[in-house]
Amino acid sequence: MPGDAGSVMRQVFEPRSVAVVGVPRREGLGRRFLEALQSPGFRGDVYAVNPGADEILGVKCHPTVSAIGRPVEQAIVVAPPDAAPGIVADCGRAGVSVAIMFVAGFDELHTPEGDARAAALLAAAREGGVRMIGPNCMGVYSPAVGLGPFPGVPTEVGDTAFISQSGSLMSMFTRESTARGYPASKAVSVGNQLDLQAADFLDHLSDDAATRVVGMYVEGARDGRHFFDALRATSARKPVVLWKSGRTEGGARAARSHTGALTGSRYVWEAVARQAGAVVARNAEQVIDLVVALHMRPAPAGRRIAIVTGPGGPGISAVDALEEAGLALARLAPGSIERLWAEINPVGTSPRNPIDVGLGGSLEAFERGARIAAADPAVDGVVIIGGGGGGEGARRFAEAMVGAHRDARVPFAIATAMSGPAEASLQRRYVDAGIGVFPTADRAVSAFAGAAAYARFRGEIGAPLD
Repeated sequence: MPGDAGSVMRQVFEPRSVAVVGVPRREGLGRRFLEALQSPGFRGDVYAVNPGADEILGVKCHPTVSAIGRPVEQAIVVAPPDAAPGIVADCGRAGVSVAIMFVAGFDELHTPEGDARAAALLAAAREGGVRMIGPNCMGVYSPAVGLGPFPGVPTEVGDTAFISQSGSLMSMFTRESTARGYPASKAVSVGNQLDLQAADFLDHLSDDAATRVVGMYVEGARDGRHFFDALRATSARKPVVLWKSGRTEGGARAARSHTGALTGSRYVWEAVARQAGAVVARNAEQVIDLVVALHMRPAPAGRRIAIVTGPGGPGISAVDALEEAGLALARLAPGSIERLWAEINPVGTSPRNPIDVGLGGSLEAFERGARIAAADPAVDGVVIIGGGGGGEGARRFAEAMVGAHRDARVPFAIATAMSGPAEASLQRRYVDAGIGVFPTADRAVSAFAGAAAYARFRGEIGAPLD
């Protein structure tokens, strides 16, 4: 990446000052960027640029960025597309380092006019020494400094970063990941990638001590070689979850019209992901599920799974999902089966795998089943289906599973309904213990498989998991 990459990324994610350029006087999407700097509260200087207003939302307005007369590190441009090249040129004169181009109407249109605007915009940025994110993007989320594209974004700081060509998906990722107990360290919506590309942010996140897992949504890449190199280098150090849309012909057409992405063949992208060691997701739910699985401790590494269940149907469904995901139902040792016969109620239950403790199975049966399964040398991981319902019963179930997991040598995943503020503390309990929590057993198994595949990749390159 041209210029001082470390300095540029510091000004992207930790700017000391931000100006919103073209902020409208009346309600509108562009105005929300200024609102977002006020809530949750950006910890730096905030400026507004609108030559037709004295102040907006209590912030004094300036006619241009260069008229502010104080250092501005980052500009968020929400003006019309025809005005964008001139604004970026003015940003260059004012010494702005990074411009986030929310404005659309460039090469994603696939018209001569849109291409000409894109060329003029890039030329203005190059001449002025301004690095651009976008155009056609939602910008940056950095909770450590109170920076977000929308008002009311989560304020918790975690260790998962997101790179997304879609601004709405970036917002969804950060909210859902936080709701599941894994807040973001930072996130960026890259849009058309006219200047800074997803690969540039991968390069940065590879070395970012605040980020442990990276989630990505991409529609395409302008520089395929750079993308592959950055993906492989980052995957060698930390897991990268990659969701590539536009896999079908219709999806590829939609991607080209959305961000002007060079989508490429589905088979090429699958080969890229496999060779680079990325963990592949097929939808937004899988991205978040894989983030959860990649935080499990110990890390999922093997294919042999034991299932402990009360309801029979979800247990059978989990076995189907297990085999479809390339995992295997662990074959329990005779000694484990004997212990299960002795320690769980044999009426309406099964001591084999899946270990069926019966509909409405007791807490003791679940705990004993989990402990015996985890101790079996043929088991690489345990999926437990149950523990919902809320109240004191759910709390006691969580404490029992945390205790069983503490004494185990393999990872645990819990498939249970976990929603609402009353259960937030229970989810936190599981998260702190390194246990993955998933809405269904099928999703737990699928995510487990992805995390185990990443562990195998690390072993193949001689970089064992921490």
